[in-house]
Amino acid sequence: MLDALPPSTTDKVQLSVVIMTKNEAAVISRCLGALMDWADDVVVLDSGSTDGTRQIAASLGARVFEQPWLGFSAQRNRAVELARHDWVLCLDADEVVDARLARAIREAMAANPDPRDGFCLDRRDEFFGKLFPNLKNRARNRAFIRLFHRAHGRWNPEQLIHEEVQVPGRSIPLPGILLHWRSFTLGEQLRRYLGNVELEVEQMQLRGKRGSIWRLFVHPPLRFAWCYIACGGWRMGEAGIVQGMMVAHAEWLRWASLWEAQKAPRVPHPPAALINGKGE
Repeated sequence: MLDALPPSTTDKVQLSVVIMTKNEAAVISRCLGALMDWADDVVVLDSGSTDGTRQIAASLGARVFEQPWLGFSAQRNRAVELARHDWVLCLDADEVVDARLARAIREAMAANPDPRDGFCLDRRDEFFGKLFPNLKNRARNRAFIRLFHRAHGRWNPEQLIHEEVQVPGRSIPLPGILLHWRSFTLGEQLRRYLGNVELEVEQMQLRGKRGSIWRLFVHPPLRFAWCYIACGGWRMGEAGIVQGMMVAHAEWLRWASLWEAQKAPRVPHPPAALINGKGE
């Protein structure tokens, strides 16, 4: 149980927490367990779970809805619409609000915040049981808004993946950590990267990015250096090296897939010369 806040001279601002799910039975209890003592309203929007996720969430007190998948931003905006209160905190099922962040959120709501502002959270990824440093640069981290007033903020519908919230006011950082704890194996993490790459390439093309071979040599090493040196992954020992290389590989995969989409030749059938053994 979290410590009680001091009495406020203003009416308490009520908060809804909204969570998107699909087959999250292994982690949804952990996510909800960190919320139910202090959140005024918890909404779970499920997109076709077959593993009991909805039943678990309902048994823990969440309001559960079903919605066929609309895409990342559209699904999140639909979840926000289902909230009872205008201030909403958006989470994924594999995220956990730590006690310090929970208190900071409650204090922010008790202060009757400006509805034009949004609050950004410090999300940290788990890798082989270790909590890694935040890998975003300062500008990207301040764009990681998860707590906002829905009359003024929304998930950007133009972002197909790695979506962000748009607010007209300030982006205010909150103390505490949002734990992103998945306990993936390397294979599972690689499958996640592969599952994201198609939308990432489409997003890059919409932004006018061009694929080229030189980017495959430049961007992955720079990404590794950012993660391992600038962000402090070197402090995590061997896991820091492996994690930095995985992130660099994901960077290579994005740019290689963009090159493929824009420049790689499409040859659906082998030339006759090769079939006849004369093409070498």
